[in-house]
Amino acid sequence: MNLAVVLATVVPLLALTGLLILGRNWTRLWPLALLALAWGILDTFIVVHINDRWALAFGITSLIVIGAPIAEEITKALALPFMGISRRVTWFVDGAVLGAAAGTGFAIRENWLYLERVGNDAALSLALARITSTNLMHAGCTAIVGAAIILTFSRGGLTRLGIPFLGLVIAISLHSSFNWLTENEGGSALLITATGVAVFGIAGGIIYLGFPLSARWVREDLARQGATASEQSALTGSSVSAILDAFEARYGSDAADKAEELVEVQRKIAILQHGSRGNESEVAQLQQDAANLRRQIGMFAMMWLRSHLPLESKELGMWDSLSEAVPQQQESSQEAPSGLWARLSEVPFDGDSVTGTSNSNLDLDSEASLD
Repeated sequence: MNLAVVLATVVPLLALTGLLILGRNWTRLWPLALLALAWGILDTFIVVHINDRWALAFGITSLIVIGAPIAEEITKALALPFMGISRRVTWFVDGAVLGAAAGTGFAIRENWLYLERVGNDAALSLALARITSTNLMHAGCTAIVGAAIILTFSRGGLTRLGIPFLGLVIAISLHSSFNWLTENEGGSALLITATGVAVFGIAGGIIYLGFPLSARWVREDLARQGATASEQSALTGSSVSAILDAFEARYGSDAADKAEELVEVQRKIAILQHGSRGNESEVAQLQQDAANLRRQIGMFAMMWLRSHLPLESKELGMWDSLSEAVPQQQESSQEAPSGLWARLSEVPFDGDSVTGTSNSNLDLDSEASLD
């Protein structure tokens, strides 16, 4: 296997892996991503017959600018509604990742076909040109369709059909515009590459959008339970990293890993509750996982963590157990807590109260998102 084939295969897979990790659900989504990748490869065997008939009927130029974008974007996305049935798929970010996987599979097999038709001298330059433009375009276009499908999967009526159709129209239009640039004799190679990167960037943007959105969902859950703005920021803001660093310094890396996992479990609960895909049993399991993590972290470590980063299972009431096993007496010299902290009548160890000196080093009022 020559270098051109290796690059034309490995680089698109690396780009897909980046999107999968960016989506933050890769541990449960990767089996479906592999299926989507396989579907994209298989689709090339199907769509070639459609493209051949279009070319015979309307000509090669019409195929490149109109026929191929329509046929390829429709067929690449055909498997996505069936994959959306799986409970592994929880929200539109997962749909974008699966769409990108299908588009990547299609692009890889298309790379192989093109490389078979050129000599070794031109193979490397062709591979580089495709992986920096065409491959990115294929992954990005199908990601748009995948996100639109999963976004409306649990809805009914025209919304369930209209938004995916709009996503498909956008994908076809982007694909057609890209192909027109490649067909145009005066087209700039730099512009073609920039267009491919831009389309892929749309897919990345859709996936990255999930970060602040999931944080907002968590904040809404907290607000419904009476959390103040600063408490919401403490749970969903960038200060979480600083808090976990300080926590690790006190209680060790094992406890810090569990605390970080506890934050992630709370995020998953919010996504399931707001993403229209969650069921009671799955949410209950996550809530049980959160309870187990709190027990593993330990009472004294959790007392410190709760005083800086409010974390509780919704099933129990996120704030109800903050005063468990905590003395009911406060030092008179301390400032009286407000908001939900009024129910946290504890005197933490080593002077680490909510209003104590430790908090002065932590920006608990950051408005930045968790992700």
